[in-house]
Amino acid sequence: MARARCVEEDLRFKFYDGDRFGIAYNKGHLQYGDFYLSRPNFYPVYTPSGLPVTTSSAYRFNHHRSIFLGHGKVGGYNFFHDNNPTRPNLGEVALEAAEVRVEGDAIVLDTQNAWITKKEGRRLLTERRWIRWRPGDRVDVLEVTSELVSEVGEITFERDTHAYFGVRVADTIDVEDGGRAVNSKGQHNEEEAMGQFADWVDYSGRVGGRPCGVTLMHHPENPPSPYFVRNYGTMLSNFTLHGPYTLRAGETLRQRFCVLIHDGWGEEIDIPSYHREFVQS
Repeated sequence: MARARCVEEDLRFKFYDGDRFGIAYNKGHLQYGDFYLSRPNFYPVYTPSGLPVTTSSAYRFNHHRSIFLGHGKVGGYNFFHDNNPTRPNLGEVALEAAEVRVEGDAIVLDTQNAWITKKEGRRLLTERRWIRWRPGDRVDVLEVTSELVSEVGEITFERDTHAYFGVRVADTIDVEDGGRAVNSKGQHNEEEAMGQFADWVDYSGRVGGRPCGVTLMHHPENPPSPYFVRNYGTMLSNFTLHGPYTLRAGETLRQRFCVLIHDGWGEEIDIPSYHREFVQS
């Protein structure tokens, strides 16, 4: 019997490993008020032993919402900074359709999103987003595939630090509070790993005194994407960190990401093996 299962609620999908709640995918809510959320994200996120490894609405930069996807400058609109719904150039990502299925030991969530301007309600992009969550005894594996097509002809994702697929770890995991970030080249923390090209970045620390962490990796077929790494707890795979990207009419921008949500320090799990599995999948 498959262990993985999904429960849909009004504003989120909850993924379970048997009776263990592992992760939630929040749909977003585009009306002003207590439930306002301009784009979908993952929160909460727990390790297999139940440790919460991310934070949402962080004390600094509260638009860093756990595990998230967005971009600050798309055709002149901001799909990243969602902490001020009155922002004049705010963009929103609206979940339009979703289908859940079980594939072996994993949950797959197949969704379609519209990237729209908040003020005018104009559709700039249509996105197909696939989410696959596979629970494990020590590592849960989250894969996200995003395919974007433009609805307005050629559109530019400008050079910006506020992009694209990111993780904000729990405060006690960040470097400032005793954690550590290390990439596949052995470069450590913001001082060495910021702006570097690598296969993956792992952020590990302690929650409740117990070691745990999150590993972020991107597929080599993505556009060249350096990592944005901060000691306060954020890491992003950002294909526009060093320059703009133009999506032409009729083309598809496809990017794949994988997140390992793990108990123990990063060096205690075989991250290269998970990376090879992801690349070959």
